[in-house]
Amino acid sequence: MNDLIWSSIIAISQNLIASFLAVVFGIAFTQFVRHRWDEHRYGRWYVIIKNKEEIKVNRAISVRKAKEILDEPADLSVFLKGVVSPYALLNCDIIGKGERLGLLIRDDINRQFIIDLDKNPPREGRGTQAAL
Repeated sequence: MNDLIWSSIIAISQNLIASFLAVVFGIAFTQFVRHRWDEHRYGRWYVIIKNKEEIKVNRAISVRKAKEILDEPADLSVFLKGVVSPYALLNCDIIGKGERLGLLIRDDINRQFIIDLDKNPPREGRGTQAAL
């Protein structure tokens, strides 16, 4: 009777350990595959800022940031304005009007966002000041 109990405990322990190891290896494998998939899909993106054919910035974008900005256009606008801000003040919406003017070129094949500051439109005048 005692041997039967011990053999049952050992069998249950082996099954629990095998199940635990299968779950751990399964999670590790899925994390590895997911990381490789994200790297393939969102990796190797760059933002390039040009001014008078001189490249001011050629910065790599991390996989996490690329995933965030490629999935949401509003995040892309904020990100690009933040990168450009030390070099120029953008005078239009970079996503809508900026793409039409050539200010922003999105090159999906080479995975680049190219911002040409020469195409930045002049600042629109603010209304006239009211006389006091």
